[in-house]
Amino acid sequence: MIDVNKEAEKALSKVDCEAVYYYPDSFNTLPVISYYQLTERPSFGYDNIEAIQTGTVVVDVWSNKPSEVGAISVQVNDVMVADGWGREFSRDVNPDGKPGEDYVYHKTMRFSKNFNVD
Repeated sequence: MIDVNKEAEKALSKVDCEAVYYYPDSFNTLPVISYYQLTERPSFGYDNIEAIQTGTVVVDVWSNKPSEVGAISVQVNDVMVADGWGREFSRDVNPDGKPGEDYVYHKTMRFSKNFNVD
């Protein structure tokens, strides 16, 4: 079995932004990327041996500036796709309230990848 979070972390380390597991501890230091495994499942096997595993991760981008969320999201997509992940979904998530100094912009993305299990 492959550690999907470790694989996502390896790819996201190439983005010019801190990446943290699951959810940011604080929103005082932005921008930040968070990520976590959504699903992991066997995709192909033979002779009772798992040969291919599919992993799906959620990657969230958080910032006080909408342009920064957009720019970092493009970087995230580029490094994930270059590492063999496929983007399944991307969406702006807008919290209640009016944009202002303390407003946090948020984009969520979902990526999947097939891994050879040896």
